[in-house]
Amino acid sequence: MPYPFTRGVFICGEPIYVDREADAAGMEAARTVLEKTLNELTARADNFFSKG
Repeated sequence: MPYPFTRGVFICGEPIYVDREADAAGMEAARTVLEKTLNELTARADNFFSKG
């Protein structure tokens, strides 16, 4: 639980769509895109308040 009056940030990215008929290679490609996107959003959130 965050402390009272703690600052926070919500960052959203573009939707990621996965074809419901995707084979194993398609699912792996979607997983890679999801992982990359989550890493980028996490970096943006981590640096949100550190901008001077």
